[in-house]
Amino acid sequence: MRTPYITNIALLLLILGLYWFINHDSPVIESNQLSSLSAKHVTTIQIKRLHRDDIVLQKQGASWFIQKPIQANANTVRVNLILDLLSSVSYSQLAVEPNLSLQQFELESAPFKLLINDQQFEFGSIEPLSKNRYIRHNNIIHLINDNVAPLLNANAASFIDNRLIANELHISKISLPAINDGDTLTSALSISLDEGHWQSSSSTLSPDKLSAVIQAWQHAYALQVKPLSKENIKQAVGQYVSFEFKPHSTLKLLLQFDEQHISLIDFNKQLQYQFPLAMKEQFFPIQDSKH
Repeated sequence: MRTPYITNIALLLLILGLYWFINHDSPVIESNQLSSLSAKHVTTIQIKRLHRDDIVLQKQGASWFIQKPIQANANTVRVNLILDLLSSVSYSQLAVEPNLSLQQFELESAPFKLLINDQQFEFGSIEPLSKNRYIRHNNIIHLINDNVAPLLNANAASFIDNRLIANELHISKISLPAINDGDTLTSALSISLDEGHWQSSSSTLSPDKLSAVIQAWQHAYALQVKPLSKENIKQAVGQYVSFEFKPHSTLKLLLQFDEQHISLIDFNKQLQYQFPLAMKEQFFPIQDSKH
């Protein structure tokens, strides 16, 4: 007789437990922001990697620049992705005590360290269940959804701004060379702004086409930007594309073609901007013959 009695008691407890679980309001666990530092107050970013050069980014005015190991305008999108770390949600926190082994979090000798102003963030391993990453900050280990580590592992050149012409510069004149590479035949072309209208040395190009060419150059984003050594600069040969900007500044770039790319070399910055060959007609319009 005891067995059915015990079974009934167990079933009753199970029913009461299920009722409590279904009707119980679970407490809300409030997540913490990783850092109180605001992105708008950041002026310096340093990326430290084991056995690799540090990358140093510096804010000057409203723009970001790479200071080390190369000097160039920085890609604002990538900088902002790094700064998003500050507002990341910390889903769990663990204070670092003297007897706590950091090796289990791969933080004993962290492969990546990020300094944002004077705040340091060390990147550890991935937690296998949540796929979140362990980050050590202010002697506390946090667990966050990390999108930053892949950026820290990239080379310095990937932080170069891939925009050919700076946002604050506005083209007032462009001079394009003649091209005859077997696939494309164009004449030399000059396009300039005259009393609010684009005028060109070719009478076969419509005003809309001229405007499209200017816009293509004004908003040109390279697929890749590569630093060049002084030796590479000395050996570079090609034709030149020249720009004038309002009010009074100029830019001269060396133009090169290969089977896949259009390359433009800025000698002053020692940078090579690579574009897909498919953009050739946008940059160098074919001029129809007059009938």
